[in-house]
Amino acid sequence: SGPESPACSGSTLGPRERESTPEPPSGIDAMTGPSTVAQRYLLVHEYVGQCFSGWQKQPEGVKTVQSVLERAVSEFIGYETIVMGSSRTDTGVHALANTCHVDLCRRPRKANFSECEDNEMEVAPKRRPYSCYDVRKAINARIGEDQVRVTRVVKVGPDFHARFQAKGRTYFYRIACGPSDGLMSLFHSGQCWDVTKDLDVSLMRKAAALLVGTHDFSSFRTSKCQATSPVKTLESLKVEVDDGRHYWPMRYLGDEVTRRRNLLVTATARSFLYHQVRLMVGLLKAVGCGEIRLEDVSAILEARDVRALRTAMAPAHGLYLANVEYDPKDFEDGD
Repeated sequence: SGPESPACSGSTLGPRERESTPEPPSGIDAMTGPSTVAQRYLLVHEYVGQCFSGWQKQPEGVKTVQSVLERAVSEFIGYETIVMGSSRTDTGVHALANTCHVDLCRRPRKANFSECEDNEMEVAPKRRPYSCYDVRKAINARIGEDQVRVTRVVKVGPDFHARFQAKGRTYFYRIACGPSDGLMSLFHSGQCWDVTKDLDVSLMRKAAALLVGTHDFSSFRTSKCQATSPVKTLESLKVEVDDGRHYWPMRYLGDEVTRRRNLLVTATARSFLYHQVRLMVGLLKAVGCGEIRLEDVSAILEARDVRALRTAMAPAHGLYLANVEYDPKDFEDGD
């Protein structure tokens, strides 16, 4: 997902990113619209993963986050355009703060030709770019009921790229664990991995520590990964207990159906291999419930073969793209 997508960071662009943009109206560039005023914007957006067939645009009729955003942006500015994403998450994966960039132009105001003399054309003055507030408000208004929202808009330079200038990415993975009668609260269903076993958090943390650092992560990528190198630097992999007390009343936490132990796995790196985070979480869960011994984790990593993992990949619906980090110097001042 995201950098976990088949076209991982460091690989060539996917075929859909190489496709030409739809032919725009006369006098409008494909990427930038009218040539008078162009401004590039970074769009921070959140979405509910199970409502979409991934982030990246698919064949006609398949709803993806990119297709919904492009439709809304195109309706706003009056011509077809494309948005370029930083992280192309898979079907079912959520995002708290994914990013993409888009170029928007304001059409010049019509000149008052009635006052022109000797057939001289009055040049229409350039218009200031849209404010970030106006862009966010206009796009969200046109998204409608689809489960994606633009939460922040930032002006960036004309050479900025949401994917290639990302300095780091953070993913959350939610697990609800412990014996249960088979029921998952409606407020957790589809949002976290329901593990009906007790998990040893101490063992999971020790296993996570063995994966941190620069390694060949071939044991944690699937065959569809297109990254040119399996070597990645995992900056952080943490396992925390989240009892939800900041969010839920004690009556809710005490309910026999929802009284579960909630774990949050946080992974941070510049980029990840395809399915790397979900495979690592699958390993941590297996160690936590005794299916894989802690002593075997290093051997699995050193095997550099996903077949050595011998455990199921964590499901997509527990994974959240939490943050994409950039150098603040890439952002332009002002609204």
